[in-house]
Amino acid sequence: MIQYTIDAVKGSKVDDWLISTDSPEIARFGKHIMRPPELAQDETPMHLAIQHATVVFEATHGIKVDAVMTLQPTSPLRITEDIDGALSAFNISGAGSLYTGYYMGIKHKNMVYDKYNNEPHFQRNGAIFITKRELLYDGRIWDGGVVEFEMPKSRSIDIDDMEDLLIAESILKFREDA
Repeated sequence: MIQYTIDAVKGSKVDDWLISTDSPEIARFGKHIMRPPELAQDETPMHLAIQHATVVFEATHGIKVDAVMTLQPTSPLRITEDIDGALSAFNISGAGSLYTGYYMGIKHKNMVYDKYNNEPHFQRNGAIFITKRELLYDGRIWDGGVVEFEMPKSRSIDIDDMEDLLIAESILKFREDA
């Protein structure tokens, strides 16, 4: 899953990238920052791990980061075009944050209904988050002015369990065979 994310970002317009991990095995995938154990727990808030990576990156590269794009490896179906489109939408918007997702609902007699509450809504997919530095250091990944960037549902699998993994593997196999 990590390699799919690296491949997508390497072909994108993102200025620089790195992996934040506590695993020497994962660190072998490329440029990385080792995360301390307290920032690598299941219950660790994502913004703390991103803050740590940003501080280390800024210190080692001697530059101040304006915004951070987070690409979770549990969303391996995102492609370079999704990354570039989200980056462009974020830059144009002037917003403090962006997340990706898709519109959820079912069509019925020329109306769209969500299958749970009869209201269509934007469902975050976890594939891409972009956060301005100031917002990140305020302890948030997104704010009230967040930009929603739509991705196709077919690339919006967020792997949380074995069923999600099997679906993603099937889609990736089909994509590679095409």
